[in-house]
Amino acid sequence: MKKLTIISMLMALPFAITAQTAMDAYSISSSQIKGTARYISMGGAFTSLGGDPSSIAQNPAGIGVYRSSEVSASMGGQWTSNSSPFAETAKKGTFTFDNMSLVTTFFTGKSSGLINFNLGVTYNRNQSYKRKYNAATPELGASFTNYLEMVTNGIPSTDLVVTKDRDSYYETSSPWLSILGYQSYLISPTYDGASTYYGLYTPGKTTGSSYTTILEDGRNDEYNINFGGNINDRIYFGLALGIRDVSISREIYYTEDLHNTDGVFVDNGIERNITSSNFQKYTFYNMRGVGFNGKIGIIARLTDNLRLGATIHTPTFFTIDQTMDAAIDNQIVAEGVMNVIDEYQVTPAVATNTIKIRTPWNFQVGASYIAGGKAIISADYQYTAYNNMQMNEYDGEQFPIENAFYKACFKPGHTVKVGAEFRATNALSLRAGYALQLSPIKAELKDVNVEVPTAGMQTTYMLPGNGSYYSCGAGYKFSKCYLDFAYQHFAQKSDMFSFSPIFASDGSLIPASSEIKTKQNAITFTFGLKF
Repeated sequence: MKKLTIISMLMALPFAITAQTAMDAYSISSSQIKGTARYISMGGAFTSLGGDPSSIAQNPAGIGVYRSSEVSASMGGQWTSNSSPFAETAKKGTFTFDNMSLVTTFFTGKSSGLINFNLGVTYNRNQSYKRKYNAATPELGASFTNYLEMVTNGIPSTDLVVTKDRDSYYETSSPWLSILGYQSYLISPTYDGASTYYGLYTPGKTTGSSYTTILEDGRNDEYNINFGGNINDRIYFGLALGIRDVSISREIYYTEDLHNTDGVFVDNGIERNITSSNFQKYTFYNMRGVGFNGKIGIIARLTDNLRLGATIHTPTFFTIDQTMDAAIDNQIVAEGVMNVIDEYQVTPAVATNTIKIRTPWNFQVGASYIAGGKAIISADYQYTAYNNMQMNEYDGEQFPIENAFYKACFKPGHTVKVGAEFRATNALSLRAGYALQLSPIKAELKDVNVEVPTAGMQTTYMLPGNGSYYSCGAGYKFSKCYLDFAYQHFAQKSDMFSFSPIFASDGSLIPASSEIKTKQNAITFTFGLKF
């Protein structure tokens, strides 16, 4: 299979301190099945049902189904476990506030035509990023220092020097990661003043292991302003303006322990061969932004039992502010030096950048059947055009490499949802659901045949696999209020890479991947009041 090579193109661009990586757009475009307890317990299969605060966020026509005003709130907790071979299982738990809504109903006084129209304001959490990952590679086949040498080749070593007379961070266009790695002796020039380098790791000679810890926090929230109506109790329509608020912070600790290394340490003007190295690379990354989107939807009650629904979501147009800093602590053993040398380097300032991200178009259709007023069976299909994601500079100029990467390496995402509800009594309802989200990652990317654009200092990325949601729950109606409960289990396998593969003319660098198994258990309570 043909390898997709981008590193030579990347090195020709002025991205000394820019922070964007190609996977950023996917991080904020994907969403989990979260919201009200009823919505969650039925697997999110609400495109044709409506009458629920989370269904309004999914299909704005759902607001037309309301026959009374209502206020509700949903909260609970989630517990996430990420396991990987050779590493300690990472666990995180957090309180969640998933949904809040207000819907007001206005009747026209007519028995036909537009019977009522409704207004609503909803808040929905699309995704919570509170999680931790650990991954380990007990026997390295390639080192981060090899990646660094290949992305730095072509830059004169004089442009990587930081002294009182020359600060390459500010006086050159060299990537900050290359300067940081050069200053901490992760790479060495082939000769003085050269523009070619070699890392600490030499295949067949050097041995080593690696360990990665990732700490993430943040949320992806959406606020919707909805308008919809009811025509003849047969057609329900809706429009919505969505406001998205996203914040993700990520700390990555990457460690390599290397022996029988190559490399040169300069000690008082004397070059000494490096024989072993234990280094840790630390990066902190934060992205925060606001975006806007639009939605339109329809629900048709074809018979008293059968409903069909459809909705279209426009892309969300985000403006994202990014900040990043990094440090490398390299503990070196060198020939002729008795003590371990601790070489610690940190970027001189926090790198900042503002970009624009356009998420994919989203289309959803659904059908539901109501059996004898006692049971509901519902099914949805969702199409998300991940291959049409786009990343632009703040002035609107495209990032050509990242956008070409989306078209070449992503495919449309497909999600199937099914749900059921059974009214055991006039007050008590029992529910269950299942959803399957298929990964939009193409085989070329999964099979490590593609280089991943990771500009800036953050090189670690994740390739998600298929995700499965299993859910159940119950609801109890009082005279003017209701209380719902849901339990959800989410399972997914992903592949973590500490740096991108590179397919250069003088050889290939194929990094090891770590399989991450994610299991998440969540409970949600919703309390609603009708008036």
